[in-house]
Amino acid sequence: MDKRERQQMIAEVQAERERLLPLREEATRTTIELLRTSTGRSAESDLVPYLNLAYLLGVKRARGEDDLVAFALSLANWAVVAVDEVARYSGRTAEQVIDQYETEIMAAREAADETP
Repeated sequence: MDKRERQQMIAEVQAERERLLPLREEATRTTIELLRTSTGRSAESDLVPYLNLAYLLGVKRARGEDDLVAFALSLANWAVVAVDEVARYSGRTAEQVIDQYETEIMAAREAADETP
């Protein structure tokens, strides 16, 4: 990506952020509702992705694409903060925390592939 393309991308991101900014408060409330619904369900871990997808589809159908994008942005922001906090409290870097999750996901995938 050259300098002009980078500037164009930054301008587009800034314009989109400004356009979605009025949706931030509702997106944050929706994020908190989703987290309350989905967290603490380690015994039902296979169910969580379905609950999350149902929630996302519900937002999309009830509120439209813009609210879905604002909600996704809110979730991404919460995820970044959560990883940073786990890193800080565990004495690791954020990269080490992400590497741990990625390694666990890869191991689970390999174990699933080996199961007949």
